[in-house]
Amino acid sequence: MENAANNAAPPSECGYSREPGMLATTLVVTIFSVIVTFVRLGVRIFIVRKVGWDDYTIIAAICGIFIAFGLVIVQLHYGFGKHKDCLSQWHYIEFQKYSYGEWIQTFQTLMFTKLSICFFLLRIPVEKIYIRPIQGVIVGLIVSNIVLTFVWIFQCNPIAGAWNPMVPATCFTFAQLQRIIISQAIISIVSDFILASFPIVILWKVQISRRLKVGLCCLMGLGLITASFCIVRTVLNYENVNQDSTWESIPNWYYRSWEVNIGIVAASVPAIYPGWKLLRSTVRSYISARRSQRGSGTASHKRLHDSPNVGANGKNVDEFEDKVHLASELTYPGMARDGDPLRVARHTASVEVGGATVAGVEERNLRGDLETGNGGIKKTTHFDVEGGRSNSDISGEGNVGKGERAGEEAHGFV
Repeated sequence: MENAANNAAPPSECGYSREPGMLATTLVVTIFSVIVTFVRLGVRIFIVRKVGWDDYTIIAAICGIFIAFGLVIVQLHYGFGKHKDCLSQWHYIEFQKYSYGEWIQTFQTLMFTKLSICFFLLRIPVEKIYIRPIQGVIVGLIVSNIVLTFVWIFQCNPIAGAWNPMVPATCFTFAQLQRIIISQAIISIVSDFILASFPIVILWKVQISRRLKVGLCCLMGLGLITASFCIVRTVLNYENVNQDSTWESIPNWYYRSWEVNIGIVAASVPAIYPGWKLLRSTVRSYISARRSQRGSGTASHKRLHDSPNVGANGKNVDEFEDKVHLASELTYPGMARDGDPLRVARHTASVEVGGATVAGVEERNLRGDLETGNGGIKKTTHFDVEGGRSNSDISGEGNVGKGERAGEEAHGFV
């Protein structure tokens, strides 16, 4: 009685509530996680065109987020965020009931989030030696969650005794309840570290660029953020059962809410990567096309004729032809006027410009290289009219190196 009296809130504090901050927090994190999940599903449906078990489990997790949002709203209505002594007994009992349900939701949502990460890792084409451990983590998460959930549900006999002290019941002690929550936290933290380390092991031997490899590992290691939140809320777990639980358990609720929602975001971000790649390539192509159009437009005003000859890739063939003519005169003085060397160079120009045949060069002249060679030219010179591209740069365009081909599947899974 004396301890309860010491923890009683003075009457002046009954008008103060943390409800606005808690309501704003649950709105922000819920909306954020829902938006990221919908973007993920949009990428999978419309870009990747392949929906898998990792998507189904993340949908189950987002359903848990909606349930959590409703439970928090109801808890706030019954006094969560205020001192217990400022509430009626009935309000406090109702708060305890929905808090009891929120912990069940937390167990389930965290499990589905981690299962989504596991199924996501199984999308990576890896050796069988890595598949078995991931499957073991899946089984461990499901079994442990079922056991802990049932133990939490049946902590009292009858069940109503878990939230209503007026009901005669046999219940677990405070220490036993702490063991349930701490056990769930340990499983969550260990699984987060395991799942964050798997990408490093799997991608270590994949032949992709180091920058891409580090980026994928960082994206898939975002689960460590949720692990840090879980550690903090476990340390604060003692605040859930005390003389003023509607007030003292608020910090624990904050970290638990961030853990669940940011966990969903961390599980969804790697799956959004193909959408980001498509957006980036589209923007780059648009900018490149606009620059090419501006460059062609500026050059065309300097031509005497109205319609410049443009190749398949948008480059100005006429401007290219002039540069080739000048280069031919410098390389073979006086011979360009004879026609054959210039035709050879102009044919080279047509290939470089984009496959378009330069005006005046017919298909029958394509074999003129050998004929011209017999006429005295033994070597065809490649002219770089771009000013900054070498032969190796041009010949390497559009080709994929061996390392990139080997790593295509490694980053194609997302």
